[in-house]
Amino acid sequence: MAKLIISLIGVLFVFYLLVKKPKGIRKILELLSNVVFRITLSFCLLYMLSYGAGYIGIWVPLNFASILIVAILGMPGAILVMALTLLNHFLL
Repeated sequence: MAKLIISLIGVLFVFYLLVKKPKGIRKILELLSNVVFRITLSFCLLYMLSYGAGYIGIWVPLNFASILIVAILGMPGAILVMALTLLNHFLL
């Protein structure tokens, strides 16, 4: 029940932002498309890393947390995920 109420408050807040300013719709949709593009691109990058590293026996995690790290940090995030994967593979 709490999740439903929090979701409803979030939807109402976004609706309020959309109705408040007509130009707000464009900014929100632009931000949303930018976020979706970054997440999609980071998924593709991590998938290629996972596929390539699979040939040498290293498993690169392909989960939402690693995708968000790469989406937010970019190439340094990909290097970080790869370094943590190699650290986990060789030390544990």
